[in-house]
Amino acid sequence: MKTLLINPPMYDQRKYGKPFILPYGPPLGIAYLASTLEKHGFEVRAIDMFDYSWDKVKQTLKEEQPDVIGITCLTEQRASPLELARLSKTMNKDCVVIMGGIHPTIMYEQILEHWPVDIIILGEGEETIKELMTCLEGKKIFGDVHGIAYKHEGKTIKTPPRRLIENLDDIPFPAYKYFDFEKYTRYEILKGIWNNKPLRNLRFVPVISTRGCVGSCQFCSTPFFWQKWRTRSAKNVVDEMELLTRDFGCGFFNFADDIFTVNKNRVIDLCKEIIQRKLDIIWDCETRVNFIWDDMLEWMMRAGCYCISFGVESASETVLKAIKKKTTPQQIAHAFQLTKQVGMKTKMLLMVGNPGEDDTTVNDTVRMIETVHPDFVSVSEAMVFPGTELYESAKQKGFVSDDYWLTDRPAPYFTVENNLEKLLEWSNTIMSANAGIVGKGLRRLRNMLERKTGIRITTEGVEYRGKGLVKGLIKW
Repeated sequence: MKTLLINPPMYDQRKYGKPFILPYGPPLGIAYLASTLEKHGFEVRAIDMFDYSWDKVKQTLKEEQPDVIGITCLTEQRASPLELARLSKTMNKDCVVIMGGIHPTIMYEQILEHWPVDIIILGEGEETIKELMTCLEGKKIFGDVHGIAYKHEGKTIKTPPRRLIENLDDIPFPAYKYFDFEKYTRYEILKGIWNNKPLRNLRFVPVISTRGCVGSCQFCSTPFFWQKWRTRSAKNVVDEMELLTRDFGCGFFNFADDIFTVNKNRVIDLCKEIIQRKLDIIWDCETRVNFIWDDMLEWMMRAGCYCISFGVESASETVLKAIKKKTTPQQIAHAFQLTKQVGMKTKMLLMVGNPGEDDTTVNDTVRMIETVHPDFVSVSEAMVFPGTELYESAKQKGFVSDDYWLTDRPAPYFTVENNLEKLLEWSNTIMSANAGIVGKGLRRLRNMLERKTGIRITTEGVEYRGKGLVKGLIKW
């Protein structure tokens, strides 16, 4: 029995006013599933089709002739995996279609009702897909497999939840061999130089050292999906990094954890492993401002950490309390001060438009930027995703319903309290706060041009926007 695990073509959301964002690394979800199936003797192949045309998808399915197709599905990109499921069944009605990921885990009933998906893996997938393959070989029945949903005689069946994998070291490393590292985009920080090493020339790869998060932010679905925070051992993580350095020529790593520095001693142990093995690498990570210590930062710097991205969201106490961030403006300032003191780059990850946001709260964030001077700032407008407290609140207010996800539209911006134009205005205000004199002038000119003509100049090219929607794009 042949299994094909697929990351579907990217869905172009620009017609709905959302930017077209390319993946920054191999799809680790299906890479973990592929290595797990290989370990247990199943025939499997993983393909990242993010840059495929649909004609190329059809050609690949025809050539591969899989018995089972596993598809990863994210909420923003759901139109593409659902189309892939439909296409797979059209080309081979006997093919078994399995879907996994955050969106089908939450919206499994809707997907099974409206799309030709046979089985949905709920949550963590390595142990589940291994048992499913045994079922498909006729050695077990679906009802005995925990952590799935499927249709039987017109009724949706959800089996009991699967126990989480407690020892993440037991999971084999992702099957990186299936992916071309040269296809993926680089971070903005890769334009620089670190310790006389040109970062743009380093092969980049994300690595996951933990699963889950200790937070419970109102806008985030991570706690729903991963349930609790778990870690791999420092040795296991660095074993993977050493393999990637040796066998794939990787030199720049991103720890793609939702939160990297919860356990100070674990981070220090990981840094010591990197140093002891003399890995000539650069890396970055993301964390919260309340999990930063000066001695840990020094070890991170010595081990090659180039930049820390902090999930700040807002510097307003009002907004921080509303979104249940459990951090304070004082902790924000302290974290950036400590990180800069050791010589590391800092990136501030912000959101505008969360509950309680207004001109005053945005100005609080602007003042924080002008105080701590982050090296990089990223701003996004608050969006509503299923599986979050914000989504449940928006549903109660009649802003969105579950039927919304039957469309191909991306997740809606949270415009219950402020309209999209106001959110975009706040984003521009915050980005301007981190720009120099020339940058501020250019941004003001761009904003004037956009208001008068609908033309928006970005790093990707020239867009035409009408009533908040991107009508077209001319790439550079």
